[in-house]
Amino acid sequence: MNPTAYASAPVRETAAEAAEDLFFGQVAIIYARWAVIVAGIVMILAAGNAGQLTIELVPIVLLMAVNFFLHGRHFMERPANRLLVLLASLLDLAVLSAIVLTWPGGPGLGSPYFVFLYPVVFAFALVFPPAYAAAFGLLAAVAYASVSLFAGLQHGPSDLKSLVMRLVTLSAMAALGTFYWRQQRARRRVLPA
Repeated sequence: MNPTAYASAPVRETAAEAAEDLFFGQVAIIYARWAVIVAGIVMILAAGNAGQLTIELVPIVLLMAVNFFLHGRHFMERPANRLLVLLASLLDLAVLSAIVLTWPGGPGLGSPYFVFLYPVVFAFALVFPPAYAAAFGLLAAVAYASVSLFAGLQHGPSDLKSLVMRLVTLSAMAALGTFYWRQQRARRRVLPA
């Protein structure tokens, strides 16, 4: 498509676009959360530590409860509003930070569970405008860095290098989601003739 067509095409109302982004984008956040839940359950069961099973399932059950609520609302065609989706995403971030800090496998930087942050940040960036996505990506990066530094860096400079690489890739997830959000917004702004 011609890039100048975007500039000359009629532009729909911004509030309607934001509502459309939220309605259709909630599916991305819901399924990203389901992916984190399933991966968390698989990792808990693969660890095979029956004594810790109950304790480790608590954050997963919390995420499941939130997701059942949001998923049910979406199926009933009564999707959550922007504030509720934002609060649920912040809860995801808090729960995942606690998982990185407390679950077995090493706290902080030694935890393999940091990967759970990637789909959450990416899905958030697919739904919300770039300013929100950048703030959420920054908040996720600060939360992960704080948890990692709180747990301590055991190997000095090599741990710092790993932390920086993880923060860069986490920020890249927010940037990729924002890029796709902008592409979709630009495509929808061009009304069919």
